[in-house]
Amino acid sequence: MQRPKKLMVTLATSLVVLGSGTFLTMHAANDVSSVSQTTAPTTATADSTKLTATSASGTKQNYTVKYRDKTTDQQATYRKQTVGTTATAKDEVDYVGSTTQGATVKLTGKTTAVTQGVMGHTYVHWNTGKWSVTAITDNADQAGTPTQFAKQINRQLAQADLPSDAKTGAITVYSGDDANQTNTVKWQSGKQLYTVSGQTAASTVKLAQNSDN
Repeated sequence: MQRPKKLMVTLATSLVVLGSGTFLTMHAANDVSSVSQTTAPTTATADSTKLTATSASGTKQNYTVKYRDKTTDQQATYRKQTVGTTATAKDEVDYVGSTTQGATVKLTGKTTAVTQGVMGHTYVHWNTGKWSVTAITDNADQAGTPTQFAKQINRQLAQADLPSDAKTGAITVYSGDDANQTNTVKWQSGKQLYTVSGQTAASTVKLAQNSDN
């Protein structure tokens, strides 16, 4: 009479072990350890600077890819986050609409932008399709004018497409390379929020353009 009971206990134990193993296998399959498992590019080259991916970590829903340039020690990050709702992801993008007030300036092509001066900086803003672009110049920077920098960014945007699956996107770039200023390209697709951040405007934009979205 004891044998059936022992058999049932053994069977139950085996199922527990099998269940745990299956969970571990599924969890491992969801992990990210290489760039090929993400939508991030392996490399991006802009203004003679080549950024190369050095690490990828996280899960398929939330991961981070880090980049470095061997010669200038420049760094950048490509991040994917999955949030609770589409509305939350959209709000995180900080899209700036076309109602921005300011003096009008003409950029390359048929693009028209507006400028504003705020606390020692000049902001040049324009919209292109589903993307808003804000180019910021420190007024103490004598290397070029705010309009020249905005034209440079606009030309780069015309040379290659940004992620096609973006529902809303925002680009914020700085003419200088101050450590306290981070260039960012953000876009939203459903509940997914993608953020590319880097030390220079050109490299940050190029990373976003090279993504597989």
